[in-house]
Amino acid sequence: MKNFKLLLAMLALAWSLPLLAGTVSIQVRLNRMVYMQYEPVYACVTLRNDTGRALLFGNDPRLQGFILFDIRDSHGRQVAKREDREISVTGLVLAPGEIKSMVIPVQKYYHLEKCGTYRIAAYISHNLLPAEYQSDDQLFRVESGVTVWEKTVGLPDLDGTKRDEVIQTRTYSLRSLTESTSRYYYLVVEDEKNVYGVLRVGQMVGREKFHAEVDLMSRIHLLMPLSPRIFHYLSFSLDGLNIDNSYWRTSETIPMLYRDPSNGVVTLIGGVQAYPGIDFRDPNEGKLTASKLLTEEEKRQERQLNQPKPVRDRGLVDLGKRLDFTLEKSDSE
Repeated sequence: MKNFKLLLAMLALAWSLPLLAGTVSIQVRLNRMVYMQYEPVYACVTLRNDTGRALLFGNDPRLQGFILFDIRDSHGRQVAKREDREISVTGLVLAPGEIKSMVIPVQKYYHLEKCGTYRIAAYISHNLLPAEYQSDDQLFRVESGVTVWEKTVGLPDLDGTKRDEVIQTRTYSLRSLTESTSRYYYLVVEDEKNVYGVLRVGQMVGREKFHAEVDLMSRIHLLMPLSPRIFHYLSFSLDGLNIDNSYWRTSETIPMLYRDPSNGVVTLIGGVQAYPGIDFRDPNEGKLTASKLLTEEEKRQERQLNQPKPVRDRGLVDLGKRLDFTLEKSDSE
């Protein structure tokens, strides 16, 4: 109740204030500098309030404010915003002197499907501020990667109602992408019209090879090396939903994927289970999940999105978790 009364008092004060002469500084950082095509781009926006007064973002015209991005391609052309998708900061309160950071899934709001180099800056505006304030630019690249493995599969008829329909297909592809001195593997799940998942699934380790198999239900199984003795086992559905996620190490036998040729069942055989922090260093140490980083307003917006159908993904990234939604491929592809 005290917090509610304080907020009301701050709102009443804001109504009577003239334009704030002080400044608000804004900084933008990206969770990486190279992205796979259709992979969400996460920007960490940090705001610092040096106006000497509380800065409130509300529905009232006097309290309206915005956080937006200016994104340019390599030719200096402005990247278009997505229709009917706006970054909402309603309810944001910046106390005097406060520094606050938020993670924003930029690709949810701007068209970043095309490969190339981009320059991004964030800026903030508010009806009580005399000017807009913009961050420094950050550069990043979007690449299609190099396909190192690919498999097209049919959608299974789970309830027996599609016997007379033409079989629909989707394609799994493993693609490699070089970032700095490291090479990463991505799983891409797509069909001719949509991309259902873009997930970073491993990193190249010397001459160690990954293993990939598809089972009778068209689910993909991956065994990705973390070292010559440690392997990461993952499996995904046709919608990019992570089904299995575990680690295995070589013992008297080596972990491997076995597909029964008589029924298409894929089984992980050999080795023994390994545990992060005990058998090897946890590769996810220091990374955060989306549920901890997305604001309550972003979570509410995601619950209300009916189209395109959300794709669940429990993957982790450095500054935030990838936002889950199916991307339509651009007409230019």
